[in-house]
Amino acid sequence: MAVEVYHEPLCRRYYASRCSCAYFFFLLIALVGLILPFFLAYTNVPSFWLKTHTYREQPSITFQHKVLGTLQGTKKIRGIDRQMQIVFSSMTDVENLYGPELRVCNLQNIELDFNRDGITDEFHFTALCPLAKGETILGASVATFFRTKLSSRARVDFDSLAIAEHRDGMGGGSLFVDGDYMLKQKWPFRAKGGYYLPYKRFPLLDPSDHKIKLQETLLPNIIFGYRNRNNTLDYQQTYKVWTPSPGVPDNHGAYANFNLTMVLRVPQQDVLYTPTASEVLKDAWLKYLAIFVVVKYLLEFFASFVAYNQLVDTTMRIETPHEREGVKATSL
Repeated sequence: MAVEVYHEPLCRRYYASRCSCAYFFFLLIALVGLILPFFLAYTNVPSFWLKTHTYREQPSITFQHKVLGTLQGTKKIRGIDRQMQIVFSSMTDVENLYGPELRVCNLQNIELDFNRDGITDEFHFTALCPLAKGETILGASVATFFRTKLSSRARVDFDSLAIAEHRDGMGGGSLFVDGDYMLKQKWPFRAKGGYYLPYKRFPLLDPSDHKIKLQETLLPNIIFGYRNRNNTLDYQQTYKVWTPSPGVPDNHGAYANFNLTMVLRVPQQDVLYTPTASEVLKDAWLKYLAIFVVVKYLLEFFASFVAYNQLVDTTMRIETPHEREGVKATSL
């Protein structure tokens, strides 16, 4: 008993001269099938030509061992609370600008790489500042400086800033801050060529570049200049814990300490970049092809209806198996 092993359709062919209405009608159908998907894709999608694109990457940060911090509070002098400020830093050039406000603090940091991929996942920083008699801390702020690199699609190398701060009406003995270090872009990165150094001429608080002035070490000025950049990393303080403390009493013989701890987490995040020409053409082709398939199916159905019902003059010829080229009899 024979069974079907393969089948193929036989065509119903329609013929017309090149000067007939049928020829120009089906030529118009072919042109519409090619042009209409382009206009539909161009007008119905937000942007037919891809201008920006995103991908996921975890920024690689390296601590530059540059720290600038301040403690604000009051100091009791002859029974009167007077405002005072303590400044601490890891940069000698910055320390030389401050006199009695300067305080030598114990600074410690550690960079953690949990998955051992060579990229820092967490950065822990601790500042232990000694307090004198009668000093009460009401606020604290610290700025840490990093070198940030992106190396997947966009290849960028720039310095970044992370600031943690808190103010409270009650005197405190410690401040714990935990947050994420997130990329913030006003302009996309480029995705071709070598490493791009956008802020090489304008580094953040760099003593090796020039002699630092006092105005450059003020946190409002540092933040203002940093925020003027198109691309930054912002430290988003998710949780803050302020531990109250009455301060150091006058009869306290030994020094007390204010403990400032900052935990900085670096997650994977979206990076905005300008796509290359090949990516733009590939994306446009996919948008065009998605609409072309639907348009072609509808036009094929319409053309079949017109030809079969002889709405335009054509000569129909039904194909038979023996008319095909290379047809051979197959014996089972």
